[in-house]
Amino acid sequence: MVERSIVNRKKDITFLMVGILIIILLNYIGSFIFERFDLTSENRYTLSETSEKLASNLDDIVYVKVYLEGEFPAGFKRLRDETKEMLDEFRAYSSGNIEYQFINPSESADEKIRNEIYKQLYKQGLRPTDLNTKNEDGYSNQIIWPGAIFTYKGKEHPVQLLKSQIGASPESMLNSSIESLEYEIANAINNLTTINKPSVAFIEGHGELDKYETASLAESLAEFYTVDRLSLDEKLNSLTERVIVDSTKAFVVKIKYNVIIIAKPLDRFLEKDKFIIDQYIMYGGRVVWLIDPVFASMDSLQKADVSMAVPIDLNLDDQLFTYGVRINTNLIQDLQAAPIPVITGMVGNQPKTEMFPWFFFPLLTPANNHPIVNNLNALKGEFVSSIDTIAKKGIRKTGLLKTSPNSKVTNAPTRISLGMLRFEPDPAQFNQGSQVAAVLLEGKFESVFKNRITPQIEKANEINFKAESVINKMVVIADGDVTKNYVNRRTNEYLALGFDRFTRQEFGNRDFMLNVVGFLCDDSGLMSVRSKKLKIRLLDKTTLKNDKFKWQLINTILPIGLIVLFGFVHYFDRKKKFTKID
Repeated sequence: MVERSIVNRKKDITFLMVGILIIILLNYIGSFIFERFDLTSENRYTLSETSEKLASNLDDIVYVKVYLEGEFPAGFKRLRDETKEMLDEFRAYSSGNIEYQFINPSESADEKIRNEIYKQLYKQGLRPTDLNTKNEDGYSNQIIWPGAIFTYKGKEHPVQLLKSQIGASPESMLNSSIESLEYEIANAINNLTTINKPSVAFIEGHGELDKYETASLAESLAEFYTVDRLSLDEKLNSLTERVIVDSTKAFVVKIKYNVIIIAKPLDRFLEKDKFIIDQYIMYGGRVVWLIDPVFASMDSLQKADVSMAVPIDLNLDDQLFTYGVRINTNLIQDLQAAPIPVITGMVGNQPKTEMFPWFFFPLLTPANNHPIVNNLNALKGEFVSSIDTIAKKGIRKTGLLKTSPNSKVTNAPTRISLGMLRFEPDPAQFNQGSQVAAVLLEGKFESVFKNRITPQIEKANEINFKAESVINKMVVIADGDVTKNYVNRRTNEYLALGFDRFTRQEFGNRDFMLNVVGFLCDDSGLMSVRSKKLKIRLLDKTTLKNDKFKWQLINTILPIGLIVLFGFVHYFDRKKKFTKID
């Protein structure tokens, strides 16, 4: 018995020493090899190659202040926890160059101090969420700031972590926000660390939106890009330039701007300006076309009960057709529309106004899960037209925005009257299905001037004509007002792009335009991170309500019962073993 006890003790010591040596060896090997394992079915915590590269290339500290601390409902706690875990993933690849802190901006009991903090956060670019929560005393109002401020080498970048979506359930919005976390963090790091900013130009000279009407977008773009306004003036070197590369005076043609924005032109394009834009595209320049093929104005309706919507000849139809799209000269009406105020009577000597959905202002929603529109809030459109795609070899077309299924299309010219709001709409008339209002084109584009210019011009060195583009991309939107912010013409003060002054609601216009420009400028694959999808795993509320006591009983008694059962089995097993030895 004594000898067996000594042998067992030696075995135990040997196993212990071997275990310690294995642990030491694994830690030593682990100091040279870095690997993380994601056991979730949708690879929830696996960063993309682009995100890993951004984190690993950091040469200084990125400090993140996350304003998601405090007493929240369960959904916001989940967003807080997921944000922390995602930041931990980035920190793991950054060699310690990412640090973060979770802050409760409402922590102070002094209302004055809280308001000062709120003002500072708003000034830095974050937006609050007004939350009504149920407690023992009824309902209470709570202001939260679901956002973060990223700081790197003295530069700041705000990130709104909660993504609002009109008509979406709170669970869906929170899930969309969690899906976007990797992209938002990676994009913030990318914007802070980029030294040479891409360049963007608003084209002028054809009646496009002026600098006040695009001021909000220009201001937002200026955080990430060099922004300019440019009139082509039929100058061949407006968008491209010749760069000499060696002593033989050989040259290459380079584009001056990464992206140009043509925002709601009203005047006809001359052939020379079309040629300049065409060759800019052939050499790799990206274009955002925001085209209204029909002229219709709310200003006209304020002066008269009836206004005519008429087609505009911009001389761009052949060019866009060659690239792969046709913008139709029609107007879409949609039952899912933004409201406008209408005077319905008088109260004393004051006009009485009510809000009615204006069917010519459709709410445009994502047509798919493309990175440009994934998890995007609805956009407010104004006098939107439909787009058809044309079969072109080598061109891939992707719809980006669409109207609701309850839409109808009216060809121009057509009459528009506010009087139609006096009558209840007939849903049977809005039966033409969803209409596409924005399209992404990708591939090698053919020049609209191919076989249309003389051989002398085609071969001239100062022209450098190119008949087919490099692999390129562009976005065509059949509504110029998507990028237009409201302007007070007396003071030239403007509201944020997408903010509706009547409903005080913020639509997704700004985010959409930033995504469009970001996608056109992005060749690193960062935008593809936005298409990441996570599964919503929610409790069945009906089952929870009906079987609440049963599941409480199971979750309380079953673990205790298993422990007790294990204890009995272990007790009788040891008793049996030592009884035999005796």
